Amino acid sequence: MVEKKFLKAVKDFQLVEPEDRILVAFSGGVDSVVLTHLFLKFKDHLKISSVGIAHFNHMLRGKEAEEDSRFAQEFAVKNGIPFYYGEEDVKKYAEENSLSVEEAGRSLRYRFLNRILKQNSYSKLATGHHLSDLIETMLLWFIQGNKRGIKGFKPKEDQIVRPLYYLKKEEIISYADRCRLEYRTDTTNFSTEILRNRLRIEVIPQLKKINSSLEESMLLESLFLQMDEDFLDREADRFSQKFLKNYIELKELKKLPDALVYRVLTEWVYRNTGVHPSYRKLLEIMKITKKTGEKELNIGKGFILIKSYDRLIITEKPEKKEFLYRIRPGEEIYIKESGIILKSYIVDAGNRDMKELKDEKKKVCFDIRDESPVFTIRNRKEGDRFLPFGRSTEKKLKDVLINLKVPRFMRDNIPLLEFRNKILWIVGYRRSAYYPVTDNTEKMICFEIKEV
Repeated sequence: MVEKKFLKAVKDFQLVEPEDRILVAFSGGVDSVVLTHLFLKFKDHLKISSVGIAHFNHMLRGKEAEEDSRFAQEFAVKNGIPFYYGEEDVKKYAEENSLSVEEAGRSLRYRFLNRILKQNSYSKLATGHHLSDLIETMLLWFIQGNKRGIKGFKPKEDQIVRPLYYLKKEEIISYADRCRLEYRTDTTNFSTEILRNRLRIEVIPQLKKINSSLEESMLLESLFLQMDEDFLDREADRFSQKFLKNYIELKELKKLPDALVYRVLTEWVYRNTGVHPSYRKLLEIMKITKKTGEKELNIGKGFILIKSYDRLIITEKPEKKEFLYRIRPGEEIYIKESGIILKSYIVDAGNRDMKELKDEKKKVCFDIRDESPVFTIRNRKEGDRFLPFGRSTEKKLKDVLINLKVPRFMRDNIPLLEFRNKILWIVGYRRSAYYPVTDNTEKMICFEIKEV
């Protein structure tokens, strides 16, 4: 039965092709021993070119780990197959990189295995993951609230293949004993302080009392979840190509169903920040996309996400720094905080072009008759007020910026042109009603934004 299930998995998922060179991730435990035994037994039947084993010592279990390594090497010699060995101080690596021991071990192990795979031209990396592992993985991710992990692992992912996919742990042990295969036992597998072990030893037996076909049921669930996830991921990847900048137009996002929205957002946030947003954070983002006005969320690593009217924007969290410049007619200055050059000059009013003066985003002019006026350019401060055209009283600058739909994160770095404690121009946005140009104006003092 074990051999039939092994061959069935190989066939169903096309795990092996003629002339494949197979590298087995070999711990020395029963799973990797049986897997290697099956590959060697069916080597000619599957037309495999060669089989080798790679053993990685995590340096966590002292003498026991050293004995595992010796066993692996002796197994290779006994079966006349290539043997590759690697070791790393996993605990030290975990501490240096702020990782759990499990994460560090997996990272270093696969780094070693992939190096051996490439250096020795193996075409497939075979691991001993089996059906019982699949159930543990699905339950582990379920109770930790990881939706993507609930589907478990695939029988084939790129060069990694898992031919024991249909086999339960007890079937593998029984087969090994029947074939008198020697194998090592990791004593840490019996510690219920490790969550995965606790699931295997305490929880899964109770679940099997409710459903004696638990593995078969969850295998089917995994296969269908994989189908759904693969389809949705492909669709999300297709739409993600529309969102390659650091902002998203909300009207484009609203065209998509929520099942694609959160996937697109996950990819977009990661691409712009290197942060994988949690499900909780994704729900927050999705909620603010449906609200009016402006909202802001901290993403992490110094980035913030801003819902600014009709856009979602990712930017580095700005630090408010006060700036102050002075400018006289005939001068130009570079305002580094906003990245613009502002020049000032005097124009004879007889040469004015009223159409040109209507573009208050780039150029403004004032009827100021002082002999040597000095203008201030600064960023906003508490209590600032602004006089729009058509009003006799000033408004709060904050309300003006909101009406102009200026994103909140930009407001502190917008230059304000000031004269005699009056804001004349929200540079690049709106001119105030002070010092208007009229038919009686003889000379104008103008300010213009130059391209950098």
